[in-house]
Order: sequence, then structure tokens, then C-alpha cells
Amino acid sequence: MKKFSSPVIIIFVAAIISIAWFVYHSWSADALAMTNNQRVRQVNDKIRQLEQIAYTVKTMESAVRAYVITGDSGFLYQEDYMETHLRTPLANLAVLYKDNTEDTKQLESLQAEIEKKITFFNYLIQANQESPVMAGAMLQTRKPATNTDAATSLLTNMLQKEHARLNDRLSNQLLNRTPYLFSILISILFVGFLAWGLYQLVKMINKAGETENELRRSEKKYRQLIEGAGATMFTTNRGGFFTYVNNKALDLTGYSAEELMGKQYTMLLDPPQQKELRTFYETQAFEGPDDSTIEFPIRQKNGEKKWVEQQVVLLRHHGVVKQYQCIVKDIHARKMMQMKLESAQKEIDIINFRFQSVLRNSPSVIFIKDVYGKYLLVNERFEEVFGINREHILGRTDKEFPSKLKPEKYAPSDREVVLHERPVEMEDMLEINNETRYFFITKFPLRDHTKRVYGLCGIATDITDRIEHEHALISARKKAEHARKTQERFMANMSHEIRTPLNGIIGISNLLKQTEVKPEQKEYITDIKESANNLLVLVEKILDFSHLNAGKLTLSRIDFNPAHVIRKALNSKREEAENKGLQLALDIDPEMPETVIGDPSRLHDVIVSLMDNSVRFTEQGSIHLAAQISAKDEEKITFSFELRDTGMGIPDHLHEEVFESFSQIHGSDDRKYGGAGLGLALTRSLLKLQQGQISVHNNEGGGTLVRFSVPYHLFAVPQEIPSETGNHHLPPLYGKSILVAEDNILNQKVAQRTLAGAGATVEIAENGVEVLNKLEGNKYDCILMDIQMPTMDGLRATRQIRDQGLGIPIIAMTASALKGDKERCLLAGMNDYIAKPFIPNVLFQKILEVLGERDPEFANFNGLDYEEQSHRPFIDLHYLRGIVDDDPDAMLDLLNTFLERTSGMFDNLQNSAQLENWDDALQHASLLRSSFMIVRIDPLSKIILEIEHNVRNKTYLHTVLPDINLAIKIYLDAQLILKKEMEQIKKN
Repeated sequence: MKKFSSPVIIIFVAAIISIAWFVYHSWSADALAMTNNQRVRQVNDKIRQLEQIAYTVKTMESAVRAYVITGDSGFLYQEDYMETHLRTPLANLAVLYKDNTEDTKQLESLQAEIEKKITFFNYLIQANQESPVMAGAMLQTRKPATNTDAATSLLTNMLQKEHARLNDRLSNQLLNRTPYLFSILISILFVGFLAWGLYQLVKMINKAGETENELRRSEKKYRQLIEGAGATMFTTNRGGFFTYVNNKALDLTGYSAEELMGKQYTMLLDPPQQKELRTFYETQAFEGPDDSTIEFPIRQKNGEKKWVEQQVVLLRHHGVVKQYQCIVKDIHARKMMQMKLESAQKEIDIINFRFQSVLRNSPSVIFIKDVYGKYLLVNERFEEVFGINREHILGRTDKEFPSKLKPEKYAPSDREVVLHERPVEMEDMLEINNETRYFFITKFPLRDHTKRVYGLCGIATDITDRIEHEHALISARKKAEHARKTQERFMANMSHEIRTPLNGIIGISNLLKQTEVKPEQKEYITDIKESANNLLVLVEKILDFSHLNAGKLTLSRIDFNPAHVIRKALNSKREEAENKGLQLALDIDPEMPETVIGDPSRLHDVIVSLMDNSVRFTEQGSIHLAAQISAKDEEKITFSFELRDTGMGIPDHLHEEVFESFSQIHGSDDRKYGGAGLGLALTRSLLKLQQGQISVHNNEGGGTLVRFSVPYHLFAVPQEIPSETGNHHLPPLYGKSILVAEDNILNQKVAQRTLAGAGATVEIAENGVEVLNKLEGNKYDCILMDIQMPTMDGLRATRQIRDQGLGIPIIAMTASALKGDKERCLLAGMNDYIAKPFIPNVLFQKILEVLGERDPEFANFNGLDYEEQSHRPFIDLHYLRGIVDDDPDAMLDLLNTFLERTSGMFDNLQNSAQLENWDDALQHASLLRSSFMIVRIDPLSKIILEIEHNVRNKTYLHTVLPDINLAIKIYLDAQLILKKEMEQIKKN
């Protein structure tokens, strides 16, 4: 409240002027005194009512401001008290102005403005109760109560008008004559009134001073409240320079309030944020609301970024922004979490999109079920294959579609996946649109974040093409094997039939040459012998070529002198070359070792074959053979050869063609020079078998240049190794120590005989515990581990071996036909897997592979082959004969073991089935099936396999015992046949 705007002072001054004027004109206004008296009182009443209204409005505004600033409700009057102090004077003025239309309209305007003020003050009081910050902002944005205020302006105008009227009335009164004593009396009354007004003035000034002090104290509390607030608060001018900053800015920005004062807010922002915020607040200043909230990152004093939320209120003066009041909150943690959630959601959306793309485009049938068998998801391929829309299948089970989904077939595998929490694989055949299709089905459990199984997923892949291809391959292979065997028999018969007369012709030719014949006849005999020799060479080449193509041609491994073999091969053609007038020359590297390991006969054949071509196709000139060392290390040495002749040569475009079978340079060559075009083809095959190479070039002086190379080993072969069929070469597993883990005695004997025959030392362990015990004091090169054994199976034993840090190679050897066995073996730590009954060659090769000795030169060995027969007899001993190599004693030993052990196995299986001890029954059935894989009794093998399948899957258990009784009956019949077979073996 300003000092000279007080209504009391205005009254006091007006009263003094009125009294002086009244005293001065009292004697002249005597006649009009009575009339003007009433008018003066009326004007005084109006002035008094207007001053009361002005005072009350000012008091209300001060009280509300104090309440909003301090929050102290003691400044407020009762609502009815304030309205009475305002509405009562207004009602009185309405009565006083009723005769004046203009004054009445002005009074109605004043009344409307005062009503607005009352409404605003009440709203402000209510807003302060709900949000002091919002109320403070509203109070700041409210225009100050000055003369520009509508209500104040109206009051001032009305007071001025009434004062003018009062002055007018008093002037007219002084002009009238009034009684002097009455004037004195009135003057005394006015003096008293003035004294009372002065007293009220002093009292009001004191009260205003107290109010001002209270406001200052409230302002101090308000500032303390701001400084202690949890948020950073500051104000800036229009240019964005800080004019006030509270102490919380240090925690938020790293800058103290003193460092920020007078600086521009852009010091806390990166250039992109500077431009963004400048545009945002410029838009708010000209177009937007007075308050706004925005999130953005700031740059702290240490250079780190921090996300904040800023609330800004604009302070305007005459519509122009003068100041920004800001509240800033630290939302960095919330923002980081929000960004992480958004990023995670994007990744989830991408993964979901990819997953849906896989489902839509996958050629496999994909479905997901819950633990109760209800479908949760199917892909489009599922709909196509089974002809069921996803709207109909979701939430339902296989039982509701028995004709299409066959619940009796798939329910057991679903239960195994869910209950045992492990994957299941199977193959199945489905009829789709009257077409048979084969599927490979994989089912596996699905787990939630707590590792709990909540369902299963199935993927069925169409393998029809693969199955048909396999069937075609099997058929083609059988046909090819049949053709190969037919060819081998033909070649063997032809060899015998041709060699016999050839040997007779050569022998008789030699005898005739020893008799006395004419020179002309002797020449004929020589021609006959030479033709027979050529024909014999051709037969040998054809047989060698046939053996190469069939993979039957083998290499010996013996010590030999390479220089000696080279000279011998060259000299074998010397006589023929000299007869044609050709010069033979030989150049051997002097550093060539005296002994290498390899097959000297094949080296001799290669050189002789190439020399034969050179001699045959060279009419004059010379033939030169050079041999030298091209590579050498601690184990191997490679010889390179060059054979030059001055013969007819080979055109460039035929340098590769000449290595093809039955190929000739010219169509008439076979008639002029003889031969069948097998020489170079056989030579390249022989060199390839020895890891060698060969190429043909043109000789610079005319003729042909042949380059070839052959590698050999340098280490010596032990002399005590026994020979096999006259050829000195190492058995494939010579010197290897192998531990066989097998609980079936028949299988033990088969494995021991097969491995021992391949040169290995064999020990037997009947279960995994024995394997671990034997490993403690012995060293083995390899372990053949059966999966199913009593006490401790092969998988557990392998895991314990690997846990002990032992890296010994382990090969799984099992008769199990379950899908996934190979993967389980490899996961347990095994190196490889072979099924029983094994093919010896395959077993030997796998052992060499896990030992790291898969050198082709050592991998090409002879072994026993076992081929499936399309129509097997009731009892098939083909495999057993191959294992024992038709050794009658070994054959009888294995058959006796089979008969002795099998009867007891059948008894154990029957007892277990009668007691419904299915675990023991499964073990006995597996042992029986393993035995029948060696001694094959065709119907028995199928029945035992069916029994094992039913016992393992706990299905059709009511048929197990009848099947066992049937198997025993068939076995008893087979026993009689086997015993007769054994008697026949003994006789032979």
C-alpha cells in the first residue's frame, strides 16, 4: 500500500478543505445550508461507501498474496465477512445512485469487476491448497493492482466524481448564509472527525508496517523453501541468461550457482540441443501456452550427458515475455531405462518378425503345444499338410481330429518329451492328397525363464525326396554290386580261360625253339611267342584295370632298392629297343637312397608300361629315362621321373585324352602298333594309388616327354612281421592296443578275433566299471565302447573318463537302432560311432581315423566285406563266415558260444516279462538282438526287435510274453538246423 494513496489521507485532506471552505462561506450560505446539507451528507455517504470498497479490495488482495506466498491462512478473512464488507457498500451505493442513470450503470460495472476479483481470489485460495507452485505462478502472472486495474480505475473515477460533487455542494453552501454558531459546531465536529481519521491513519500505517514485515518474512521462508526443494530451479531473462539459480544446480550440472549466474543456458547443451530448445521456446513465446514441459540431455561439467525434464513458465509484461521461470528434474535413470525398454522392444519386434517369417516360409511343418497337448501355434505348412485352419486347431488337441492327426500314434512321443524333458526324433509316413510323403519329425521341450517346461515344439521336415533317393541308391547299388561281382567273376574266368591256352602256347613255343627247325620255322615260332607274350600282357593289364576299378588292387609295403628296380625295368625293354635300332639311356640321381618302403612291383609296372609305349611308337632315335629326388623329409621321399623319346609324339589337344581308358592317338594305332589303349590309363591309376602324379608334354627335339612322380616312406619295416599270402605288408592295426567294452560273450569273441586278425592286441571289459579299472594300470591306443552294459553303461563310463582328463580315443559300438544315439555318444565325449554288426573294413578305418593315421597309403588294406542279401535264408551264416575267414574251428567255437548263451538269455527274458520287470526285459532283449545280428535267424531277429521296441516304449505290453514264446519256439527249430550245420563243419 502506497503512503499517499490511502483513502484516510484523501478524506483528511478533503475534510480540511471542506471545513475551511465551510467556515469561510458559512455566513454567506445560510439560506442554502439546509438544502445543501442533505446533498453534502449524501455525497459524503457515497464517498465513504466507495472508500470502504476500495479499502476492502486492497485488504483482500494483500491478504490473498500473503497467503499464497507464505501459505499462512491467518491472513485470510472469513468468506462471508469479505463478501459482506463488499456487497453491503455496493447495496448502499445502489440506493444512493437510484436517481442517476449514468451513476447506476457505472456502479453496475464496478459491481461486475468486484465479483470477478472475488471469484479470482477464491480460485487462487483453492489452487494454493492443491498446488502452491501453480498458485504462485498464477499470482506472478496476474497483473499488479495499480490504477490500470479495471475495478481500481472505476473506484478512482467515481471517487473523483463524488469529490467534485462534494466540492460543488460545499461551494454552494458557503455561498449561502448559514448560522455562525452552526458553522462553528460543524467545524468542531469536523475537527473531531479529523482527529478520529488521524488516529485511524496512524493505526493503519502501523498495521501496514506489520503486514510488510510479515511479507518479508514470508518471502524469506519462500526462498528457503526454493533452496531446499528437491528440484533445480532457476530464472532467466529473455536472452536465456541466468538471473537466479538455486543450490540444487550443483548436483544436477556440476556447476555452482555462482558459476551459472549471468551465463547463458546454452553452455549446458550440445549444438543439436541448443538449436532444438531455441526453436521450442521461441515457438512457445510467440504461439504456445505460458507453461511447457520438455525432456532433453544436458552436458555436465565433467563432460558426461544427463537427461533432464524441464518445466518452464513464461512471465509476460504487456504481452511481452520478460522472464522464464524453470524447474528442472533429473530423469537420467528413468530415461536410460526407457531407452533400454524401447531398444529391447525393437529387438523383440525384429525377432518376432523373423520368427513369423520363418513360420510363413518354412517348408517344414512347425507346431507348438502346451503340456496338455493343446495347440498354441501352427504354421501355414501345417495347415496345408493336414488341411486344418489355425482358427480351428488352436486351443484344441489331436483327439479332436482323430482322422487327420492320429493321437494314438503321436501321444506317446508327446508324453516322453514333456515328462522326461528330452527331445524325440522319429520318421513317419503320411498320406497327403492321395500321395505318400515321408517326414522326419523332431519334438523338443520348451522352457520358460524359470527353466520350467511349458510345452513342446515339433518340426516335421518332408524327406520324401531323400527317402526315394535312398531307395533308388540302394537299388542302384545292388545292381552295381551285382554287375561288379558278375564282372569280377567274368574277368576271373576269362583270365583262367585265356591264361591256360596262352601258357600252353608259350610253353610249346619254347619247346619248339629247342628242336631242330628250319630258320624260317624258327622265325615263325618267335613271332608266335611274341604274340602270345603281348596277349598275356594285355590280359594282365585288363585284370589290373578291373581290379583298380573295383578297389581290389592293393599295394605291398616292403623294403626295396629303387635304383635296382628302375634299372631292371629299363633292361626288360633293352633287347626290344636294340632290335629296332634305338638307343636307351638311364640317368639316376646319385643321392637316391638304397632302401625305401613301398611296392617295387608297381613301380616296375609303371616304368615298363611307359617304356613299352616309347619303344613301340619310336621308329628311330633314342629313349632317355632320368630319375631324381624332388622332395624329402624325415619320413617321406618323392622321386621324379622324366622319360623322353624321339617317336611320333602326341598332339597338344590329346595330352589329357590319352589317359582315358581304351584311348588311342589315331584310330588305326591299335592295328599298326597293337594294344588296347589301357597303358596310360592303367599307369595313371597305379600312380594315383601310390599318391603319385603323371603328365604328358611334347619333347623339344620331337617326340614325347612324360613326367611322373612317386612318394615313398623311409622308415624300415620290422622283419618279424608275418607275411600274408606271400606279400610282405603290415596289417592295418599292427601294433595297436585296443580295449573292447562288451557284455555279450559272442560279440566279445567276434570283436577279439576281428581285431586280432588285423594285427591289434585286444583286451575285454564286460562293463564300464571294468573299463575304468583297466585304465588305471594299462595304456591303450583306443577303446571300443558298447553303450548298453550292466553296472555302468558306456555313456557314463565315457563321461567319467573325460572328467578324469583322459583323451584316449573312444568309439561307440552298439546294436541300438534308436535315432539320436550317435549324437548322444558324441555329446558324452566319444570320438566316433559304429553300429553292430560292423563291417571289418569300416571298423578298421574308423580306428585309424581316431588315431590320426588316416594316411591313404596305410588305409588301403584288404578286409572282410559283409553285404546285405535281398533274400536271406532261414539261418544266414554269411557274416559269421566272413569274420572267421571260413576257419572251421573258429566257426564251431562261435556257434557253440551262441547256443550256450542264447538259451539262458531266452529264459531270463521270459522270467522278466512274467514278473513285468520291463527294465531287465529290455536289457535281455538287447543282448539277444545283438547275438542274432551275428548268427542271423531271419524271423527271430524281427520278433526280438519288436519285443525290444514294445518294452522300451511301454506299448503293447500284453503282446510281449506271447511274442517271447513264439521266439523260443522258432529258436528251438533253429537249434536243430544249427547243430546239423555244426556236424557238417566237423566232417569237412
